[in-house]
Amino acid sequence: MATQRAYLPHAERFTTWFPDFLRKELAPYPGRGAVVARMVISATFTTILIVTFRIPFGAIGALCAFLLSRENLLSTARSGLYLVAAFVLGGLFIPVGGRFFASTPITHFLWEAVSIFFLFFLLRTLTNYVVAIGLAAMVTNIFTIWYLPGPGEQNVETSLWQVGAASIGVLVTVGVEVIFYAIYRGDEILDGLDVRLKHIEDLMEDYAANRPSSPETSRMLAQYAVVGVGALRAHVTRTSNQSSDRNRISALISLTGRSIDFAAALATTGASGITASERERGARLAQHIAEIRLCLRSNNQPPQWEPEVVANEGTPLLYELEGITSLMASVLSGASSVDPRLEVLDSPPVANRIFVADAFSNPEHLRYVLGGTLAAMMCYILYVSLDWPGISTSVTTCVFTALSNIGASRQKQVLRIAGAVLGGFVFGLGAQIFILPNIDSVGGLAVLFAVVTAVAAWVATSSTRLSYAGLQIALAFYLINLSEFRIQTSLTLGRDRAVGVLLGIFAMWLVFERLYPHPAGDEMVRIFVRNLRLMTELITASPTSTDTGAILKIRRQREQVYRNFGDVTAQTDAVPFETGRRRAVDMAARDRIRRWQSSIRTFYLLEGPLVQFRVFGEVGEKSTAFRQMDDAFREECARALQHMAECLENQLNKKPLERSTSQSLLKLLESSAAEQATYSEREHALFGLLRTIALLVDRMKDEVASEPLYAIQ
Repeated sequence: MATQRAYLPHAERFTTWFPDFLRKELAPYPGRGAVVARMVISATFTTILIVTFRIPFGAIGALCAFLLSRENLLSTARSGLYLVAAFVLGGLFIPVGGRFFASTPITHFLWEAVSIFFLFFLLRTLTNYVVAIGLAAMVTNIFTIWYLPGPGEQNVETSLWQVGAASIGVLVTVGVEVIFYAIYRGDEILDGLDVRLKHIEDLMEDYAANRPSSPETSRMLAQYAVVGVGALRAHVTRTSNQSSDRNRISALISLTGRSIDFAAALATTGASGITASERERGARLAQHIAEIRLCLRSNNQPPQWEPEVVANEGTPLLYELEGITSLMASVLSGASSVDPRLEVLDSPPVANRIFVADAFSNPEHLRYVLGGTLAAMMCYILYVSLDWPGISTSVTTCVFTALSNIGASRQKQVLRIAGAVLGGFVFGLGAQIFILPNIDSVGGLAVLFAVVTAVAAWVATSSTRLSYAGLQIALAFYLINLSEFRIQTSLTLGRDRAVGVLLGIFAMWLVFERLYPHPAGDEMVRIFVRNLRLMTELITASPTSTDTGAILKIRRQREQVYRNFGDVTAQTDAVPFETGRRRAVDMAARDRIRRWQSSIRTFYLLEGPLVQFRVFGEVGEKSTAFRQMDDAFREECARALQHMAECLENQLNKKPLERSTSQSLLKLLESSAAEQATYSEREHALFGLLRTIALLVDRMKDEVASEPLYAIQ
């Protein structure tokens, strides 16, 4: 496989990039309308029940339509059950704590501080983020109730009403999902992958026919390039029951997302001036993609292939698509399947854990919790000192916007401000001024809520870079107009809550950006480098099947690598929201890191069967020639990964680029070709995985060494 590089173009200025970003994020795509309709129906029915039965504090109930997962019926029901349990715990925690601590000012203050610390700890370490954010929203809203002087019986009653309203929202949302899945039966992950691959296949057919791509294909590719595959990645994290399946599908999703990026860029260049050879390659690529789509549906294995391209022949974008497609075939092949005996090396699915693995050992968790607690307590002290309970939404704002780095924090701050302005000032206060005084029935109120919810839900079904704003639009509107069961026409409440939102945003900006800044671009590179070093340790490990300690260490390392993949993706999503002189170079680094992330994900998946063979392989299956070759390969591969990590880290610290002196892994494998006759059948299959890994590492090593990470092209 020849080494070529193709980095995607990016807008260097935020003002140039953002309008086009919004246009593509808000464009319709298959399945979006159905999700929005379900969210609108759930929120509107919840609103009708709350108003009809005169239930106070119903904002969180309607918001449940946005919080519950919708990957499949089982995950929705499970998420709903957990969310109700979280609401009940939150509803009990505050009255019990208030009974012991709320009567004395100093104990009341300490009780609030410890409770907020606990909430931020759960937000950071609970594996089920929906439960964490639901519990945090419930507790922070009940805090406002217990700020009032009492009597205590009234505070308890009001707290229970809030739990009841939230539980109604969960039950209505689950009921709507049950009806939907009774009508429609599909697989969100497979459908998402299939529709993306189908557009790439259509583009290749146009390319092969030497005709411009259809406007619909170009539009959908451009939109999917912006939307990304974050939603699919979230689906597989929540629904996969086996770690091996989760890893394989995650790698396939990552490769599909990257292929969409290159296909979208190729669609903008057109098909004019291409050679006959390139048209043939396009036709073959369309055929291979069709085979992959068929195999995804039938759960079969696609035929293996490797693109043979002369260096610098044709457009690099076509070469990139060929390389990624061949990796998809490798990911789906039987040779990459993980033996059941390897399952002892993988941690249980994340869904079976309460806390993340390093919840009590990672110092970054403590820094996050302390930062969020400091910001929330600043807001609490201010609104208590001013005797202004209306701005208590500032604490809820801190809960919904707290993040661990400046880039992602700035991203959520921008989205929070935009959501607050639209949901609070435009929709909330606008409805109080112009619409609510003219409404005298539940039907009219339901129509208003349905329209605003539709706008918020449409934004919430965008990619992870924008979806947060949709949640904020709904939250701001519901807090203003659904905190009481009657139609709210007073502007004072809306004004106070809007001021509280701005106060919370300011507090989080002060703590996370001014006191302890971590630019998203730098954090992206740091986490990626950390993963390279972890992969170095994994590939050099050779424990025996009886070495329990070493096996457990590998398990922890593999799980940490998988979590780091998600962290790198989160940082790459946050980089476009950065501003300043460094944004252009950070965007250039983002293009490279995203591409190498796909390669490392595939490496991680293909290395699994090799680890299993080294640890649990039968003596009769292991030949001396293969073991020697594998040891030499792992040593050279570890040296290459370590050098790449040092090279990227040096560039992060503004040190000069260093050239690699390690030899080609592919040549190392080819030098042992004469000994392949002695390999067992299993070793022949593993040799194919080693060859794919060698192609990945050689290519990545050449790219890291040939061009600076922050070079703008």
